[in-house]
Order: sequence, then structure tokens, then C-alpha cells
Amino acid sequence: MDASMKRNARAWVFIAWAALILLLANFANAGQEVEFTYNGRVKHNGDPFDGAGYFKFALVDQAGQTTYWSNDSTSAEGGEPTGYVTSQVIDGFFNVAIGDTLAGMDPLIPTVFNEDERIYLRVWFSHDLGSPFQCLAPDRRVVNPALLGQQSFDEGITLYVDAENGDDSNNGLTTDTAKQSIQAAWNTIPGVVKHATTIQIADGVYREALELDSKTVVGGTTISFVGNVAQPELVRITGAEADAETTPVLECGLRLIDQDGIQISGVLIDYFQNSGISTSYSSVIVQNCKIMHVSKGIFAYNKSTIQMSNVEISAPLSGYETLIWGVTGRNFCYFTLDSCSISDFTHGIDVGNCCVIDKLYGCTINNCAMAIFTQANSICSFGAPSTTISNYTCGIRGTTNSSYTQCDEVTFDGSGTDYIVDSGGVVTGF
Repeated sequence: MDASMKRNARAWVFIAWAALILLLANFANAGQEVEFTYNGRVKHNGDPFDGAGYFKFALVDQAGQTTYWSNDSTSAEGGEPTGYVTSQVIDGFFNVAIGDTLAGMDPLIPTVFNEDERIYLRVWFSHDLGSPFQCLAPDRRVVNPALLGQQSFDEGITLYVDAENGDDSNNGLTTDTAKQSIQAAWNTIPGVVKHATTIQIADGVYREALELDSKTVVGGTTISFVGNVAQPELVRITGAEADAETTPVLECGLRLIDQDGIQISGVLIDYFQNSGISTSYSSVIVQNCKIMHVSKGIFAYNKSTIQMSNVEISAPLSGYETLIWGVTGRNFCYFTLDSCSISDFTHGIDVGNCCVIDKLYGCTINNCAMAIFTQANSICSFGAPSTTISNYTCGIRGTTNSSYTQCDEVTFDGSGTDYIVDSGGVVTGF
């Protein structure tokens, strides 16, 4: 194609690359085929294109002179494949799974990504089959191909993080190539997670506020953050800076938004202005962790599910004396607390608007003015072994149609009022 033809071609098609998101494949044979998603935007004559778009794909080296794979295996030396695939484009946006055999592509074998060279995606596009295909520039680098190159997705993925020795430019697949930040490891995880994924966190200090969202877990799969279960204080996620260790500058330690399948174990979360862990429309299991020096230990809202075991929430942040809560739930949240301890907060547990605590057992709630407060149609159910409430002004309060059950599994140890029921609260078993 001569220069004038190239200029004319560029006048009618424009591509704005959005992202390359790595996805695990549906395996016909476990570990034999992979896919990743290519998102983009097409404009025709300056306007977002709508309709059937026609695409060709090849994986090439950085120089673009070696082809590792193409959609029909006909590309050579970075050249245009013969066959094409069709993808619907809506308001200029499209989404194609590279290696999707159901869309008519040849299978993408993971050994492609074991090459020492960096891997790039080259794309050709046509808005109708009567026009030539245009090669879209530049080629886009495939992010972290080592994940796709792994042969054992059926056994799960482990990513390593090391604050002292890691580097976020590493692939994170070994201790020697660990990421430096937990967020970078999270960002590396495929957008769709079909096999168990573990982020293994080395002892150290991690000064970051984690945003956990945009991952879809399939079939009960979990994404686990694993620190030091025996000594969680050795894996510290903190909102304080090195030169002012007791002054929080970040708002929240781990924020989950519309994110399921998360497990957190063996970490200390401290010195955040607001909450240690915050959830919305999410589910999380928290085990063998400590949360300290925050105004709210765990704050769940909007249909979140929180399962806690062997979690210590204590030493609330100073300066927030009237707004400090150990565990808080709002709007249809579900909790279980097993062998947890909450101390020194204004409210140890505070839930409202149709929240459920089922079960609360083997816990200690100490030195909280209001140990447990339920309101607005919320429920708290105790279980064996007994929970101990000590050093309180009011041990349990229920208001506005909230209720407590199996209350014989509560031990009060203090001189305050053991329980108060008002405004339609219902308490049985005391």
C-alpha cells in the first residue's frame, strides 16, 4: 500500500486501545489452551463504529518480524493472516477473546508465552469485507505473559510479594521475581479467575491502601492473601508513612467493591483514617489477622458477607472517640464471628438495617461502652462456646425490631447494664 492509500485508510478507521486483560481459558484439556481478552474502540469517519467488525490477530515479537501465533495459523514473519473473525461493535467498543476456538480462532497454546522475547498483539481491522484490512498501530504488548505460560492453572496460581526485595516490574511467579506491592500483585491477576489464586506476602511493611475490585471468580474459586499466620504482626499493611508511624495518611486498608471470593489471613492492618477493611456488595473471609489503630475495624455495607475467625480488633485510633466501632454492618450484611476479640471501641459490634450475625461464638468483647448494638430489623445469634462481654456500660442493646437468640451463650462480666431492649426490640434466652 502506498503512502496516499495509508493516509486514506487512517482517515476512516481509528483505534483507541483500552486494555489487554489476561483471562484463564475454559480448558478442553487442563493447561493446554489459554485465552486473553482484547478490548478496544473503533471509529469510522470520526464517529464510533456500530455493527459487525472484522478482525485478524497475530502474536509477534517486539520487532514484529516473527509470528508466534495467529487466528488461523497462516501469518508468517508478522504478516497478515488469511482468515478473519467477526465481533460485534457497539458505539465503537468491542471485546474479543484471543484464542477463542468457539469464535473460529485456532487454539492458543500456553508454551507460546515461554519465549524469552516480549510478546505483542498485532491486529488488523476492516469495517466491511469489501474493504482491505488495516494493520492497527502500534502493536500492543501482552501484559505479564508468564501467567499465560504456566502449565498448571488447574492447580492454581501463586503470586509472591516482597516489600523489601521485590519489584513491581517482576512477574511475581517466584520468590526471586516477587512483586514489591500487594496492589501490583492484585492487578496482575486475570480478570476472570477460574482456579484458586494465592498472593503470598513476605514479612515486611506495606504502605498502601488496597483497592480490590474488577475480578470475577467462577465456581467457588478463591483469591487468598496469605501473610504470616503464626505472627500476623510481621506482615504489616499500614496507612502511616515511615517518618510518622502513628499518623495515618491513607483512608482504608483494604476496600472491596463488588468483589467475591476473597480470603485474608496472617496480616496486621493499622493506622488508617477510616476502616481497616471496608466492603460493599462483597464477600470476604478474614482469619488470623489483627486490625489496630483505625476508627472502624471492619465496615461492611450493601449485602456483604463477612466471615471472621481468630481476628483481633483493638486499640482504636485516637481522636475519633465518638465514632469508633469494631465491627459495623449496614444494609443486609451477613456476619459470622468465631474466636474473635474486640476491645476499647465505643461500640464493639454495631449493625443495622436488616443485618444478620449468625453465629457469634467463642468471642470476647472488652472495654466497649456499647458491646453489641443491633437496630432496624437486625438479628444476632449466639452459639457455643460462650461469648464473654466485659467492662461495659451496656452489654447488649436491641432497638427497632432487632432480636437476639441463644442468649444463654453469653457471659457478662462487668457492673454495667447487661442488656437493654427498647423501640420494639426482642430478646429471648437471658
